[in-house]
Amino acid sequence: MRIVESLGIKEASETSLLTLSIIDFINTLDEWEFVDKLCRAIFVNTNLTSVRVMTRNCIKIIGKARGEQLNFDSENIKIHVYYDAENRQDLSFVNSISIIAELHLRNIYKHTEITKLAFYDELTGAYTRTAGLKFLESACESVKRSGRKAYLVFIDLDNLKTFNDTYGHKVGDEILRGFAQACLNNMRRNDLLVRYGGDEFLLFIDSDRPDVLIERVIHSSPVTFSFGITEIDNKSLDELIRSADEKMYEMKYQRKEKASKQV
Repeated sequence: MRIVESLGIKEASETSLLTLSIIDFINTLDEWEFVDKLCRAIFVNTNLTSVRVMTRNCIKIIGKARGEQLNFDSENIKIHVYYDAENRQDLSFVNSISIIAELHLRNIYKHTEITKLAFYDELTGAYTRTAGLKFLESACESVKRSGRKAYLVFIDLDNLKTFNDTYGHKVGDEILRGFAQACLNNMRRNDLLVRYGGDEFLLFIDSDRPDVLIERVIHSSPVTFSFGITEIDNKSLDELIRSADEKMYEMKYQRKEKASKQV
């Protein structure tokens, strides 16, 4: 009777340990945090000499790889463990936790994909208008609170309709993608790019030298563009966009005037 009770207590303890470990990493939807917590949960709760957890984007290693190696690989995650002496309880723990980890990692990837579709424009990689305006609102408020200088740029690609009509929308899409990539490649971490309309973009530049980024984009963009810049101040986001838009149209008008005189 005591033996049975003892086994029952042991099994309950193992189940409790596994449950607590799962709860720790299952509460995150960030892939790196998930990998970090999973690796630590395995290493801390076993006598393994080393644990290595790998996903498509992250890797975490704890301990020194010595002794025997055993792999617990699934579709999206690889768990490699090392041990001096085989412990069935430890390996059973890793096997159980690896199954749950694979299922949760699939949820993380699914959540990431849904978030990407909701936040990012599929063609250009810029923020969608809906998500982007919310981020811009927050960024502008941060600038106002800190008192630092930042700028909003309204951008309109030149002659995109002509490209679409002449060469087809596939070429037009490549131009849009190329322009957005030129921006994204040159932006700093706090800058934001929003696809505001078909060929219109909003660029938030968190710097007191917006001309530096604009110049880089001009040199790397596959298409010319007109733009208007306005400094972030106490105006509302709608007012800032309107101001930058008006300045963009001034540039576009001046370019047309100059082109007509040359003809």
